[in-house]
Amino acid sequence: MLQIKNLFLCCGLAGALCACGGKPAADKAPNENNVAVMTVTTVTPQRESIPLIINANGLIQAWQETIISAEVGGLDLIDVEVNVGDKVKKGQLLAQLNAAQINADLMGQIADVAEAKANLEKANIEANQARSLEKLGAISSQELLQYLTTQKTTQAKLNAANANLSLQQLKLSYTKVISPNDGVISSRTATAGSIVQSGSELFRLIRHNKLEWQAEVGLDELNQIESGQVVTIQLNSNAVINGRVRQISPILNLNSKSGIVYIDIPAESSLKIGMSVTGSIYAGSSMGLLIPFKAVVSSDGYNYVMQYSKTGRVHKIKIELGRINADMAEVKAGLKPTDRIVVDGASFLNESDLVTLAKVK
Repeated sequence: MLQIKNLFLCCGLAGALCACGGKPAADKAPNENNVAVMTVTTVTPQRESIPLIINANGLIQAWQETIISAEVGGLDLIDVEVNVGDKVKKGQLLAQLNAAQINADLMGQIADVAEAKANLEKANIEANQARSLEKLGAISSQELLQYLTTQKTTQAKLNAANANLSLQQLKLSYTKVISPNDGVISSRTATAGSIVQSGSELFRLIRHNKLEWQAEVGLDELNQIESGQVVTIQLNSNAVINGRVRQISPILNLNSKSGIVYIDIPAESSLKIGMSVTGSIYAGSSMGLLIPFKAVVSSDGYNYVMQYSKTGRVHKIKIELGRINADMAEVKAGLKPTDRIVVDGASFLNESDLVTLAKVK
């Protein structure tokens, strides 16, 4: 008796559900009735000029970095005038080497030059006298030749002494380490009291405090970039720095199939060497088929639009997107310029849904 009662109760519940029209699966089925599910607006794709914007990542580097080295060795640094981050001018003193030994060598060389000059004066007088005596027959031609040879030898010794003097003067000038350009000191290994060797690095200088962005760009987009194109670099602070393409590297990275684009940026920017930044290169424009971006429906990793047919029903069409420009999207494949697509409410529609068009005000 209890089992019969439960059976009647289950049947009653099932009947109640049927009476309420509860059909969850039916909500996802295509609308086969002649009842519009919603009112929509439609547009047709427009062929317009679209900016070609190439986004890239890359590092900030020095435009040119000069290595300033010691020109003479075996001397100690007695003073270092600048530090990392200091702005310097061309010809400014950066460091001073101990010049005592070179000064002593220079004085000795000055004495050697004076001695060579005196010897040359004596040789010139003797050669002139020998020429006169040879004309009078007082000396032989062989003796005259000896005087003339001595004159030339002493002249050569004077020339050598002058060359060594110039060398010592040059070494003395090298004891003052001078900035070769305007710029900013980016590195300093010079330490007061240390003994430096010829050719050892003392400083690094960013020439003219000028930086560049080395943007890494794929091969397909690299061919669309030219010198002089405008670039914007986005900072973490939401600030934007403008630059221009200077040149494109002729060498490709074989692993990533990409190349480096060198972009000049303002010298007084807040960017620092080694920063990794993103930016956009404006590489002109080209024509494309545009639709409102909000008309695009994304599903299962693909992009679709809802096409409006003459019967008032919509059909789901797969498309291939290209560039995005503000609130418009480029359609590279899947649509014709004559197709009408739903804009507002496209994501709420299913295949073959009946819709009505909103009245144009």
